[in-house]
Amino acid sequence: MVARLVKANRYSAIAFDHVMGGLSPANGNEALMPKKRPSSSSQAAAPSSARRASQKNLTVSLPELLVGGSDIRFRELIADLFAAAAGMLALRRALATSVGLSAAEYAILLATWHLQKKGPVGINTLAGQLHVAAANVTAEVGKLVKKGILDKKPHPRDTRAVLIELTAEGNAILGELTPLLQRINDRLFAEINASAMEAVASFLTHIADETPNSIRLAKNFKLDAKRQGRASRARLPRT
Repeated sequence: MVARLVKANRYSAIAFDHVMGGLSPANGNEALMPKKRPSSSSQAAAPSSARRASQKNLTVSLPELLVGGSDIRFRELIADLFAAAAGMLALRRALATSVGLSAAEYAILLATWHLQKKGPVGINTLAGQLHVAAANVTAEVGKLVKKGILDKKPHPRDTRAVLIELTAEGNAILGELTPLLQRINDRLFAEINASAMEAVASFLTHIADETPNSIRLAKNFKLDAKRQGRASRARLPRT
């Protein structure tokens, strides 16, 4: 189910390549057609020595994520996940640009629109929806208030807090965008049923919640001193 959704999003990543300044997952004419992956049978035909070598370098150890003791399918999923994330970010930037907003401002606008359907919207509510720090939301909300797209009102029960709501201008922008969003989403999520959508939503929520921990692990990682020295020397320009 996740793979089907990611496959659909590859075309979004390609279409909005120019927004990423050439750094999207699909960069170059050879990427315009999805590459065919080796079948399971062809992978199974690999020499046993190669299989033994790959088992020593598994990037995941959870048995349920290994296929025949290999992490190849898992690595394909990770590659697709990065492609999907880059594609969705490029799509957001393209939509934001079309209405004269930054990607962050556009995300706040859409999140406010969505959350207003459930009740009053505060800074912390927006931050939770977008999985970002409240301070970042405050800064972007301030920009949208200056542009007349959002309005801030005192919270009726908390003098330290404010409530956020769309202005007439904000609603007008979204009214014009809605038909386009419908066309994009109908194509992007074609053949994804309700149960698949719930499974993907649960998966992505877990990834979003766990990503900060993964980033901390990555930042705290240090190469062995000898390897670090070799890597540094390799980066030096040759004279």
